[in-house]
Amino acid sequence: MEKPNMRNYYAVKVVGGQEINVALMLEERIKTNNIKGIYAIIVPPNLKGYVVLEAEGLHIVKPLIAGIRNARGLAQGLLPRDEILKIVSKKTIGPTVKPGDVVEVISGPFRGTQAQVVRVEEAKGEVVLNILESAFPLQVTVPLDQIKVSKR
Repeated sequence: MEKPNMRNYYAVKVVGGQEINVALMLEERIKTNNIKGIYAIIVPPNLKGYVVLEAEGLHIVKPLIAGIRNARGLAQGLLPRDEILKIVSKKTIGPTVKPGDVVEVISGPFRGTQAQVVRVEEAKGEVVLNILESAFPLQVTVPLDQIKVSKR
């Protein structure tokens, strides 16, 4: 009878700013050495200094990271699955706005100005605004997190 594969999450400590380089080196080592038991390499965008490995066990992870430049070792313990799901799940950022809403720009060069939403580009996380306080029609594109809804 075959035993089911256990998948655990291990945090590899990495020099800050080198997360993607380390992940690429790990991927290359896995491919060239035909290493089995590694299921995912996760580079969390909001967690600097760590790369997360989904693997069968510590006996696979330790030899894999040995000698990798900028990898500083393993963090103690395992990461819970629900924490990994929080890291990799898609989050909605900023307020929900629709065309025609009046908003206030809360940061950037147009901070404090009133604007009307022309269109929302959800995929990019941006919104196109028509600045109401300008003497001529002025359309600008700003990130969704830089606006606050004033009137609907």
